Amino acid sequence: MNRRPIKVNDLVLRNFITSIGMCFAITVFMAVMFGFDLEDQIFENQVSTKADQLSESVQPESGTRQTVSGLEMEYFQGTKAMPEWLTSQIKPDWKAGEYEVFGGEHGHYHLAVRENDGVKQYLIFNARSYVRSTSQVWGFVILIAFLGGLMLLVSIFFMRRMTRKLTMPIEKMAAAVTSHSSLEPATLGLGNGPVEIDILAKAIADKDRHIEDLMQRERQFNRDVSHELRTPLAVAVGAAEIIEKDGYKSSAFTRLESALGNMRLLTEGILWLAREPDSISCNAWKAGEYAIETNKHLLRSDEVETSIFGSRDIDMPVPEAVAQVIVGNLIRNAISYTSEGTVSLSISERSLSVKDTGIGFDESQNDNSGFGIGLSLVKRLSSHFGMKIAVAAREEGGTMATVSW
Repeated sequence: MNRRPIKVNDLVLRNFITSIGMCFAITVFMAVMFGFDLEDQIFENQVSTKADQLSESVQPESGTRQTVSGLEMEYFQGTKAMPEWLTSQIKPDWKAGEYEVFGGEHGHYHLAVRENDGVKQYLIFNARSYVRSTSQVWGFVILIAFLGGLMLLVSIFFMRRMTRKLTMPIEKMAAAVTSHSSLEPATLGLGNGPVEIDILAKAIADKDRHIEDLMQRERQFNRDVSHELRTPLAVAVGAAEIIEKDGYKSSAFTRLESALGNMRLLTEGILWLAREPDSISCNAWKAGEYAIETNKHLLRSDEVETSIFGSRDIDMPVPEAVAQVIVGNLIRNAISYTSEGTVSLSISERSLSVKDTGIGFDESQNDNSGFGIGLSLVKRLSSHFGMKIAVAAREEGGTMATVSW
């Protein structure tokens, strides 16, 4: 399952809020636990200090009880004078030290045990009234949450501001690339952006200029080569037509005529590659008929039949000369690699297909010549005019080449 694309702003904020939320929860938990632990340590320290003082100053006498001034403490020598509920909470084997006693409805006590002349002395302190209640704890948590939320909003504001400074230049660069505008930082207004983005924009602009220069040189070269070839090619074609009118026909002349036709298609294709594609269209059926007719002389034997199927009213989104180059090269390749069977052209609403019963695409690639420059030219022209081409071997034998638009 493919993940849905996510913006940098959303990605940064989502991870930032998640991390802040987790840190906040851990901080609140630790603060509450630390608060309770600190209270217990304070109470224990108070009880322990007072118990030491009483152990040194009061004569041991089992069964006595007295109230100690200060934090509502009570002092017992032995357990006889203790309330029954408290006696049940104290273990006889407790040694001198500090203990915590939970008396339920009676309270939450901190207990210090001391021993003097064989008499155990107990100092207890009811800490319930001094311990923060649940409502107080929740109030503390709510206060921390409010302060944390306020800090989160401030952080999000500056985080969005920071990510916006990062993503806005990238969005401007993407828009410039889409609209084929200049990628120069000064033109895009990246003066206040990060230095790294500025460097990236300059690098892309330099690369874009370099690619444009290469493409311009290629277009100029294609135009020059095409124009230089057209003149001698026209002379050769004219001479061939004169020879044909004189009735001279031989296998050598047929090969010459075929070679001149291939050169004409090649020249036309190269010339169109040097131009910007336009919205001109042509009839696919007429281009197919012309391609079959001009390449029939390449048939190896009478055992190969050529045919065309489909609608006669379908238009290809290319000029007529380009359609002749594309369909002509596909028909010529199919005929060249088919010694028996059929070569057919099928035209549908959004595509045309050339099928043959020849040696097959996989086998023909093992040949030294393969499909030659013709198929390469067809692919480049198809891409240049926004079409797609697929060439594959057929299961029943032969090859099928499909151009779709």
